[in-house]
Amino acid sequence: MATLGKFTKENGAYDGVIESITCAALPTRITPVQSKPNSDAPDYRVYRGKAEVGAAWKKKTQAGELYLVVTLDDPAFARPIQCRLARSDDEYVLYWTRK
Repeated sequence: MATLGKFTKENGAYDGVIESITCAALPTRITPVQSKPNSDAPDYRVYRGKAEVGAAWKKKTQAGELYLVVTLDDPAFARPIQCRLARSDDEYVLYWTRK
């Protein structure tokens, strides 16, 4: 499991940085969607710099802990990637696992 970024949560939004070998560090914000058009629509939109690069959905573990399933997409990717944003101590970590 690789760590792509670390985030803090304030006023319902997550702020941090996504960085990898091929992605330079850029500020990233995961912002709640104010009005979902239907129950399948994303709960959050992901912005890296000024570009919208993904979406996220709320999920809960069996223990009732909240986490986000995050889908990121970029023209350089062969297909979108799915990540997980989960709490780790006093921050939130964006994890990615190759399938």
